[in-house]
Amino acid sequence: MSNISGTLEGGALSGKGFSSLLREGLSAHALMITLALTYVLALKISGLVNPSVNDLSGAEAFLGLATFSIPIALLSLTVFLFGHMALVDRPDRPTRELWQRLKGVLASPQRMSRGIPMFVSLLTFMYGFTVFKANITSFIPFALDETLDRWDAAIHFGYRPWELLQPVLGYPIVTMLLNVNYNAWFFVMNIFWAYHAFLAKPGVERTRFFLSFILIWSLGGTLAAILTSSAGPCFYGRIGLSPDPYAPLMAYLNQVHELYPLWAIDTQNMLWDFRSQGSVFGGISAMPSMHNATALLFVLAAWNKGRLLRGILIAHMLLVFIASVHLGWHYAIDGYAAWPIAAALWWLAGRIAAWWEDRPHVARFNARVAHV
Repeated sequence: MSNISGTLEGGALSGKGFSSLLREGLSAHALMITLALTYVLALKISGLVNPSVNDLSGAEAFLGLATFSIPIALLSLTVFLFGHMALVDRPDRPTRELWQRLKGVLASPQRMSRGIPMFVSLLTFMYGFTVFKANITSFIPFALDETLDRWDAAIHFGYRPWELLQPVLGYPIVTMLLNVNYNAWFFVMNIFWAYHAFLAKPGVERTRFFLSFILIWSLGGTLAAILTSSAGPCFYGRIGLSPDPYAPLMAYLNQVHELYPLWAIDTQNMLWDFRSQGSVFGGISAMPSMHNATALLFVLAAWNKGRLLRGILIAHMLLVFIASVHLGWHYAIDGYAAWPIAAALWWLAGRIAAWWEDRPHVARFNARVAHV
């Protein structure tokens, strides 16, 4: 994805030089910082307008995300650097070289001055998203599951999509492998975050990725999710709807779980338990699917990064969609709605990113840090 070699020389994180560069970095990333803070402000205002919005464990959410995100970011950086080293450079002493490259990133004022503001913006935004998602039903109770179920059957010739997939995918080993790819989405996302925050060249492409992510998750994962409040097939019966047309699918998935560790079942049970306890980590939402929207974002962001990578990410996206239905997470229409939302916001983000990167203070900062 980028020209990474040697120890990633770029100076050391010390003295007034880095402080000055970091201040410039904060200014150059003011668009992302402002969007993240505005999003959190909207959460706080919604709590004042709607007293049922629960942010009592907001501090818990922020600290939990920070504690979790920092090691994940370091791991993602390490994985990316190792992958690039193994596939491109293939040094004679890979362990030592990997350590030198990781140290080079973490000690580089240029990389840290653009990576830290972006990382903090994302952490702030994801705190807001976590709390917003946990409070979707404080705005509009789950009301569209029966409608989405009917629409799914109507556009699939009278069959529910999981029924069409089951004869082909209904084998424990296939289900388990689909679940592996579905969960791999989380690691792919974090690698994209780490790469674009700390390694990608400053410019329109980098800003467009993060801007797209924030727009997709705020407008799609929050606003649209509230307006189309729905729990999803795996929770259809748990929210009191009957008869439950997804009971046979969930029975099959639980049987598979007895043979192989099916993370979907554990996660679904965990989310429901959190929700029952009133935890901020109990957010449940089906429409539109952020898994599917973000999987498309990966494809769009890497479209010009090589045919092989593009092909792998397209396959990952399609398998995420299939698994989202087969594992009971989503109605197929959740994915169908997510893709045009992601594509439209990617287009919009490109225009905004081009305008922002043309600001004089942003261009000056980019010129200072682009030589690394």
